[in-house]
Amino acid sequence: MNRKGGVKLSRMRLLYYGLGILISCFLLWISFSEGKRLHFLEIEIMPAKQNFAVNIGANSKDVDIFAAEKGVHAAIYYTGKLDEQQMRLTIGGNIKGKISDSTPIHLLLFGLDNTDNWQWEMLSSVGVTSIHFSQGEMTNIRIYLYLYVVAIFGILSVFLLFRNNGENRSYAKESLLEFMDDPEDQAAFEAGKRWFLIHDRRRYWNRCLILFFACGSGFYMFQEYLYKWVILKSLDYIGIVFILTLVILGLGGTLKIYWAKMYMEVLTKENRPLTAAVAFLMEAAYGPYRHQSNFKKQVHNAAVGLSRAGRYVQALKLADYGWKGVQEKKLMQLAHSNLCYVCFMGLGRLEDAEAEYSYQKQLVKKYPGLKRMGEAILLLSEIRKAYIEQKFGQVEAYVNVYCDRYPDSYRRLPLMPIQMKVYEQAGEMEKAKYIRGNLLSYSPENITVRQAMEHGPCTYVESPGFLKDKTGLVCRIVLTGVLGIYMVLFGILMLMEPHHWETSKTITYEETKAEEHIQQTTAAEKAEDEQMETEISETEGEPTFQASNTQAPGFEMDLPKEWNSLAVRNEFKGGCSYHQKRSYDLIGDGVLFYIQAYSDCSYVNLPDYHIWGYDGPYVYVMSEPTDVTFYTEDNAIMEEYNKMHNEISQIQDTFRIQSDTAKYDGSEFVFPNSSDSLLQEPDLWNLSASQLRIAKNEIYARHGRRFADEELQRYFNQCSWYEGMIDPREFEENLLNETERFNIRLIDAQQKKME
Repeated sequence: MNRKGGVKLSRMRLLYYGLGILISCFLLWISFSEGKRLHFLEIEIMPAKQNFAVNIGANSKDVDIFAAEKGVHAAIYYTGKLDEQQMRLTIGGNIKGKISDSTPIHLLLFGLDNTDNWQWEMLSSVGVTSIHFSQGEMTNIRIYLYLYVVAIFGILSVFLLFRNNGENRSYAKESLLEFMDDPEDQAAFEAGKRWFLIHDRRRYWNRCLILFFACGSGFYMFQEYLYKWVILKSLDYIGIVFILTLVILGLGGTLKIYWAKMYMEVLTKENRPLTAAVAFLMEAAYGPYRHQSNFKKQVHNAAVGLSRAGRYVQALKLADYGWKGVQEKKLMQLAHSNLCYVCFMGLGRLEDAEAEYSYQKQLVKKYPGLKRMGEAILLLSEIRKAYIEQKFGQVEAYVNVYCDRYPDSYRRLPLMPIQMKVYEQAGEMEKAKYIRGNLLSYSPENITVRQAMEHGPCTYVESPGFLKDKTGLVCRIVLTGVLGIYMVLFGILMLMEPHHWETSKTITYEETKAEEHIQQTTAAEKAEDEQMETEISETEGEPTFQASNTQAPGFEMDLPKEWNSLAVRNEFKGGCSYHQKRSYDLIGDGVLFYIQAYSDCSYVNLPDYHIWGYDGPYVYVMSEPTDVTFYTEDNAIMEEYNKMHNEISQIQDTFRIQSDTAKYDGSEFVFPNSSDSLLQEPDLWNLSASQLRIAKNEIYARHGRRFADEELQRYFNQCSWYEGMIDPREFEENLLNETERFNIRLIDAQQKKME
């Protein structure tokens, strides 16, 4: 923060606003890359069997099944050309449960192009008694995408337009500058700023997550249910959609409430009032609030922190800013009155304090909703009043009641000096000494602690991880995983309702050669699959092996000379990490990269990794952090970090494993060690169907097997390690070891799950 009040905010803010722009640009790109005409074919089928097939003709093979009747699983396949313009497509379906002669099922197909001569044609069918179809088109679907983009930009613009950057924020910034002018407050200022930035980053990560959920859910519900609700007049799943909407809204609200509660812990749990005052003032100056009430809450909390630090004049000045008296909410009036009472007592203005006490009693008596908070405030005021009047017996009784009701340290801390004095008056010096020792274990930012330091040194120790964002990191990893699964499951699918429909036609078909065609196609695909991938008996169990006592060979690499003074190396089991020294000294982070030897295949689940080498079962993986790790408050440190990060590729060229059998072409494999290490199911969960296919067949390729499939053969021909010499028909399964057989079976099982 400079003298003008500026502070470098979290980059998550840019990510949040950028996501809206990114989604909008993505939709614009789709609108230009896809056809501007949307062609529909609604099919009503009267089924005769559980399984059915329909052959149709269309102008393109890029046709999708948009929606199907509840209980019907259908898929569409390209099965050949009819002529230069039309393609043959086969719809294969399966009906769950019993079929009825009087209940039709519905399918909706659509295709995109830029021409006006699209034609649908019914060719043949099997397993159905009749087909009724309607076809139509929408001439310009891009307008809907444009409207969606305008809506997203409009919402973001409204948020930015109504963001309050006026007088209130300027006052909060001026109050922050008072901390900068006092050298004794520098530590509290830096800690409060760090606390604000940690939570600001968490907040915007949550907002990004909710934005993704909202957009993804909107696309999915539009694609999945709009046709059923509008065309079929069906209310299927409308309850689920309603619940999903509530879940998304509830998730956003719950996370907001949770992080707001966590933000208070700097005051209520850590008991660092000056640090809290800075954090709350920063929230008032730079937070994303858009309501006056939020600003007042942050300013009030900052004033509470100042009062607990003994800065009563500053606290009163801050609390009175923009205060509207009886126009404020009653709960806020009670909290404000209690704050003024504490400050007046600290300043010795007993008459003003008595007036505030009377006002609190009137509020609690008149408004029953304030009873819970009011009882605590009034009881604390009674204790202070009795202490001033030296009614020590009454004080002790009140304190015992108060501590039983409110055992947390935040509420008890102001009472500790009173307890200590009461015990001293009663001659119970051991109890007084115990209270004093307990009091001195809190932060010296509290006025009560500083007063107690006249009798002994402060023993306060900052809570482990207080200013480390470990919780936020864990949450980001978990939420990123949830988001990844969500995006894989639902995707981004779109469909627009047609503008007009042509005259319906009803055609009755007898069973034709479609069944024969489908059987031939299935047999051909099965034969090709057997040529490409040798099957292994599923009756074989998981192989058992003796545990190896060997360790991964060591490794070495040459670092740039300037890294000798710029980098820090940390060792851990199986590898090490390199950090930028300046960031490491300041915040204990600054990770540049990790290098670790894996004896299993779990490295495939790392978010960003590179295989630098492997030796038998050991794979040496370099991974980079997924979050900002350098110290962000210094441009020179940031530039140095970026320069060092760009030099990592040079280090890879010098990386060597201390083994004569090591290899360095691991980037050409999905699993370089799949011939020596057993795969586990989680290792396959994040792989695509294409990656699973390569992972399976690279096991065969290591043994020199060639492939009947041209695409596979072309892929492995590009691999430097591949020497294909064995014809697929001559390949013998006994060339595979037990580990390879097990891994192939596991991949097979995962592929079947994805079908």
